[in-house]
Amino acid sequence: MRHPVNNSIEAFIVKNIDKKLQEEGYPPEEIDRGINEALRFYRNTASFAKGKVFDSCLTKARHLIKPNKKAASRSKKSKKAAA
Repeated sequence: MRHPVNNSIEAFIVKNIDKKLQEEGYPPEEIDRGINEALRFYRNTASFAKGKVFDSCLTKARHLIKPNKKAASRSKKSKKAAA
């Protein structure tokens, strides 16, 4: 479930992150998690680099929903060692 938006900037962030993540093939529940993280990041960050608000929020959303590649590779190595 998505958090409600408070202003037009948040609406822009939600709309465009939703669009980008759908294009990348993420399922709806993961998109909602990413959007909530992006809104939390936007609301709790004091300042952004000029013109980088959306890019920063999109990056935070992607980092939350992407699988952790380091953890996956570590578990594969430990399985090989155990075999």
